[in-house]
Amino acid sequence: MQIRVGMENNVEGRTIAWPLDFPGCFAYGDDETDALIRLPGELLNFEVWIKDHTSDPWINFEGLDIRIEEHYTTHYINEDYKIMPQGQGSEVNAWFVDDWRPLTEEEVSHALSVFRWQRDELLAGLTTIEQYILEKEYPGQRWNIIGIAKHVANAERWYMERLGLTSLASEDLAMDMEERLAQTAAIIEEQFPNFPGQEKVVGIDGEFWSCRKVVRRILWHQRDHIEHIKELVFG
Repeated sequence: MQIRVGMENNVEGRTIAWPLDFPGCFAYGDDETDALIRLPGELLNFEVWIKDHTSDPWINFEGLDIRIEEHYTTHYINEDYKIMPQGQGSEVNAWFVDDWRPLTEEEVSHALSVFRWQRDELLAGLTTIEQYILEKEYPGQRWNIIGIAKHVANAERWYMERLGLTSLASEDLAMDMEERLAQTAAIIEEQFPNFPGQEKVVGIDGEFWSCRKVVRRILWHQRDHIEHIKELVFG
């Protein structure tokens, strides 16, 4: 099976390998070679995870033929769109040629399934973790676990705002962690079904966005922080 990959370099000092046809799956590495080495394991983990959630899986990774199709280097810009040193200004993440491609109904259906299963996993963890652990401050971490969960919702609102798909302002987000996650999940449930066939591409704050890129980023971000929370809780 051919796996088309986009490589995004310089993401907080790491590389992300994106299997372009399988949003929700990705591999980190120290560089492109390292990310490529790690990718087959992540693909197989993703396959197992999908099959654990449905009796009608849409992937079966046999005879992997992994091909790097695109490369992108993340960079930073200021308000005048001038390139800035690492960590200064706004981060501009990967825009792949593949992100121009409109999503199909099948792709959106699969993306919604992945989003819902991820969200169930996130909420299951949050509701079973003891309160003192949720509120505990971790050395070197920007947020506690409640803060991480709220950040997931904040990012979802921001991603959907890139395409003008929500009027919800950041100050309108609920203070309660679960309520905030429910707010942004409702936006995604409402808007994702409208994505098939959409050719809309928006340039905002120096970065291009399409429906395909929004799906890729939302599913990456939620999974990334599910694993982040697991690491904090279980070590």
